[in-house]
Amino acid sequence: MVGMSVLRSAASFAARLSPLKSGNNAANLLTRTIPRANNVAVRWGHGKKLFFVKSSEYYDKRFLRLAYYYAMLAGIPVAAFVTFVNVFIGQAELAEIPEGYEPDHWEYYKHPITRWIVRYIYDSPEKEYEKAMAAVQIEKEKADARMLHLKVRQHMREKGDGPWYHTKCIDKALVDNSLKATPDN
Repeated sequence: MVGMSVLRSAASFAARLSPLKSGNNAANLLTRTIPRANNVAVRWGHGKKLFFVKSSEYYDKRFLRLAYYYAMLAGIPVAAFVTFVNVFIGQAELAEIPEGYEPDHWEYYKHPITRWIVRYIYDSPEKEYEKAMAAVQIEKEKADARMLHLKVRQHMREKGDGPWYHTKCIDKALVDNSLKATPDN
């Protein structure tokens, strides 16, 4: 206690010796004096300060960066390849067809890249036609099987042959579908 009071009086004495220095120094802390401000604090603006909630743009920017990266990763080699083909190979030119020569289906295209795609990736027109005719044949066989199945069921009902074990089927004209007063009528 005595030590604190001695320190406080020493601090106040030191503060009186240098009154021009203001700020947060040890003398102000010990003497509990308020520092004097030479300038007035200026606050710009008016009204209540608002905190605007804004979504993060991190994922948007990340997506755009990655999209640009992968577009360039694929686009630059493709553009270089197409340029190389156009400059050094060029488009096909029409020429006289020798007698008896049957051109292949990819030879009808002008650009070399289109020719390569048609030759090695797409099927030939003959193969496409055969696939379409096979699909038509399968659908016709399904329709024939359905018709045959209906005919067989009709004959089975007429002759009483089938899973109903030789009991005659009730004629549909004998069934009364009108509204009944009671369930047993």
